[in-house]
Amino acid sequence: MKIKKIFIWIPVLFGILIVNSCKDGDDNNVKTEICNNGLDDDGDGQIDCDDSDCANYSGCLAVSDFRLKNNIATLNYGLDEILQLDAKIYTYKTDNNIKRMGFIAQDVQKIMPELVSKNKTDDYLNFKYMDLIAVLVNAVQEQQEIIEANQQQIEVLTAQIENQKVVN
Repeated sequence: MKIKKIFIWIPVLFGILIVNSCKDGDDNNVKTEICNNGLDDDGDGQIDCDDSDCANYSGCLAVSDFRLKNNIATLNYGLDEILQLDAKIYTYKTDNNIKRMGFIAQDVQKIMPELVSKNKTDDYLNFKYMDLIAVLVNAVQEQQEIIEANQQQIEVLTAQIENQKVVN
């Protein structure tokens, strides 16, 4: 069964709505994700900006200007939380042919509840994959601090060994 992807651009007020249609060879079996309606239109368990089908939708691009934000605080999630995540490979029950990699929302919710939301129409949980990027950046920064501290310790120990060699 060959899959054809069709992208339909529909102009809307304040942007462009991308509708990603996936045809599985049968023109009567079209799964379409509409990128701004809060529904899982294509049945893949992902909604709107959390659905990779909507990655290029202008409404999913992050406007990050500080002038648009309130209550700005330092993110406290980082390496400890990332190490608790349990990545999985799976298929959705609606499409067993496509293997995906990701996380189980219920598992993530126990560690970082802000990364999980509930779909109002069917109570399924959604994982905000894009928000995980900030946590990953914190984790990398924490690792870099550990690497630099270890490097300094290595240099001190190396110097001590060299001094011992000179004394002996």
